[in-house]
Amino acid sequence: MGELYTGYHGTTISRGESILKNKYYFVSYKEDEWLGNGVYFFEKDINQAVDFCTKARRYDDYIILKSKIEAEICIDLDRLETMTILDKIAKKINKRYKNLTNGRYTKLTNCEILEDLYRIKPYDLVKKTFVIQKRDKIQNTNFLWVQVQMCVRNRDCIKTIEEVIRNERSYVLNWNWQNHNWNDWRRIFKSIQKHIRRRLKSKRSLFIWFS
Repeated sequence: MGELYTGYHGTTISRGESILKNKYYFVSYKEDEWLGNGVYFFEKDINQAVDFCTKARRYDDYIILKSKIEAEICIDLDRLETMTILDKIAKKINKRYKNLTNGRYTKLTNCEILEDLYRIKPYDLVKKTFVIQKRDKIQNTNFLWVQVQMCVRNRDCIKTIEEVIRNERSYVLNWNWQNHNWNDWRRIFKSIQKHIRRRLKSKRSLFIWFS
């Protein structure tokens, strides 16, 4: 029996419903992934998945999925032994700026290093604690805001998939406009204002909101 983990995955409702219907997650193959190719989760903390949807991705509609994961070979990048191995691999990579296929450049070689590690020792799951960007330390402490991400390379390790949170704006568009009091209307208009402010802040067209 392998090690047991609980993971939370945040995505759009349409993508989440597809995952639930097909009973498997989509693998991320981006060249600049932080933990290489695989299915990404936040370990144990459902609020990190919500923050990812609402703050990092700014989804209007989102769904949080919970999964039980059982992995035989786990790579913990918070361990000194593992970091020492990664350091040796990184020093063998000469190009510190990797030319991506989309024309952008990046200093990050995480994905390249982990692909080399996978070739040396195939693993089921890799995890790492990351400092949350754009957040200061907690006042008068050296405590940093962090999150634990997991990337599951072997999808057979994912034993369950269940929906735990659903947030959608469609109730505004499908609202029955009759027989509702003033408080109902106030809630509707506040919801509309909230979405408009977020669109303006992210410099995206208001017409996208109605699509």
